[in-house]
Order: sequence, then C-alpha cells, then structure tokens
Amino acid sequence: MLLKGEKAALTRLFLLGIGAPLGLDRFYEGDITGGFLAILGFTIAVITIIGLLIWIVPFLGKTFRLLREFESTTE
Repeated sequence: MLLKGEKAALTRLFLLGIGAPLGLDRFYEGDITGGFLAILGFTIAVITIIGLLIWIVPFLGKTFRLLREFESTTE
C-alpha cells in the first residue's frame, strides 16, 4: 500500500484541491492563523481580479511542492 509520507502528502493535496478557499489544508497542518489568512485572502481574491491572480501563484506553488514531496517519498 502507501507509505505514511505518501498518505500525508495525498491527504494534504486533497485538502488543498478541495478546500483551498476555506484554508482546510492549513487547518489540517495545525496552522490556525494561516487558515484564517487563507480565508481572508480568498475573499479578497474573489472581490478583485488582481487578487485572484495573486492567490493562484501560492496555490500552484504549494501544489507543486506537495507533488514533489509525494514523489520523493516513493524513492
């Protein structure tokens, strides 16, 4: 089956993909402040087009970081 590190990376990727607007990935990692900031940031991003473009960059960055983490646990 999957290793513990693989399971953690997949769980965090799922929460990021599904619950990024609500900061679910941040809350899961124990970062309460980051979770509330993610909610605030997403709210601002929805209101403005520029905010949405700025919000996408960290989202994609974290997605690729988690994918690299998943890949490195399989080696």
